[in-house]
Amino acid sequence: MKYMKRLALLGVAVAFLAAGTGCATIISGGEQKINFRSDPSEASIKVLDNSGSVVFNSQTPAVAILKKGQGYFQSASYRVIVEKQGYKKQEILLQSSLNGGWYLLGNFFLGGLIGWLIVDPLTGAMWTLAPESVNAQLAKDVSFLQQREGLMIVLLQDVPMKVLPLLDPVAVVN
Repeated sequence: MKYMKRLALLGVAVAFLAAGTGCATIISGGEQKINFRSDPSEASIKVLDNSGSVVFNSQTPAVAILKKGQGYFQSASYRVIVEKQGYKKQEILLQSSLNGGWYLLGNFFLGGLIGWLIVDPLTGAMWTLAPESVNAQLAKDVSFLQQREGLMIVLLQDVPMKVLPLLDPVAVVN
């Protein structure tokens, strides 16, 4: 009789655990690590949420932990701004998509309706942010050449083609 009570208690505990969790929440959680790199490195990186608030601010290389959802059945999206002096600013959009495997199939076998309709939508675990890794290739910003007067020394490869006709070449004397 004691054995039957323990077995019944264990069965009830497992049922509550399965009913109170979502499969995607168990497997992947409501947050995701995003890796940020840039070429050149040590670029400033800002991550802004949907409201325009800065949720992460660092220099590359960096790793941010971002929420995948922003409310009940609402995916999160972020705008990433990568910039470094002397280089053109780059903006990248991080967007969430439905985590079909763990959310749909996992809850079919484990979490059930509570996982589908309550737990995973509330925690944001039903979403996956993409891209999972950001590698910004920053281009040199040579717009400063068009705004200055006087003598400037720059590499020919850094001069935009539309500016070349405006330059006065200097003769090299041996």
